[in-house]
Amino acid sequence: MPAVTPPYILVLPRLPEIGKTEIRKVRRLTTAPRGYEGEGFPVHRAGRAAGRAVAA
Repeated sequence: MPAVTPPYILVLPRLPEIGKTEIRKVRRLTTAPRGYEGEGFPVHRAGRAAGRAVAA
């Protein structure tokens, strides 16, 4: 169930222009722990979903 239902779904309002955006450098790359779902297909979990604390 969506939180907001527009009156006409095919005509949604555009987001406003936000002006100049800043390009940020990558601080670090990490890999997500691998596992398998109940049906046996591989998944990658990140952060707390994998039982690890998320660095602040």
